[in-house]
Amino acid sequence: MAAGGSSVGFSIGEVAQAIGLAPQTLRLWERERLIKPRRTDRGYRIYTESDVERLREIRQMRKVEGLNFAAIRKQLGSVQEAQSPNGSTVAAGPSGSPGERLRRLRVKAHKTLKEVSEVTGLSISFISALERGGSGASVASLRLLAGAYGVNMREVFGADLEQGSPLVRSADRPVMQWDNGVRFEEMASGEKVMDPSYIRVPPGAGSEGFYSHNGEEFIYVISGVLCVELKDQDTFLVSPGDTLYFPSTTPHRWWADEEPVEAIYVNTPPTF
Repeated sequence: MAAGGSSVGFSIGEVAQAIGLAPQTLRLWERERLIKPRRTDRGYRIYTESDVERLREIRQMRKVEGLNFAAIRKQLGSVQEAQSPNGSTVAAGPSGSPGERLRRLRVKAHKTLKEVSEVTGLSISFISALERGGSGASVASLRLLAGAYGVNMREVFGADLEQGSPLVRSADRPVMQWDNGVRFEEMASGEKVMDPSYIRVPPGAGSEGFYSHNGEEFIYVISGVLCVELKDQDTFLVSPGDTLYFPSTTPHRWWADEEPVEAIYVNTPPTF
């Protein structure tokens, strides 16, 4: 597997932690022409996804098969530094994008695209497209990915609210918004037992699939009618003033009826 791929990449520290190797080992393998990460204009190493996969193969060959450097080079081939058309090294892509966060979370969880696909039921091409910045992710699909990586949705969106005053102003609430217009606003900060969100759901939009996780959920509808289906149980039409409480382990999905919905949605523990 040759190095290359997307310009979005990982630092040497992130890669070392993700695959369980010391940074000096990565530098040694680079000197032995087993891997050649890109460099930024300041000289920092940037490892692509294909670099990380290659490093995992090298580790397997070294630790399990006991191959020396020459044997590994013969089997995988030497690598050349990936360059842009004008000959300069390629800098890392923009940080903080949802696709990059998904990619980093997967690498940190030590999982390949194939492994995530098997756990979530999502296709490899779909997961890869999301990591490259593609759209189309639903509440249900991102919840499946978050569960596979052992994180919550706030980490996927980078929407954590820093610990501060117990009072959270409406204008300060971090926002998680999907392509279909579903919007979650975080309503509490810091370490907590409950995870309350103010949600807005456009007409006809929703989770677009079932999902489940540990914990319990509470919904209070402010306006509109929220349809909530608990798999193999029933579909509930939750009107203004109504509440719904159910175990999160029950596969569930939800959507707005013919008008937009505003509601308070509480998860406990904060796994969403």
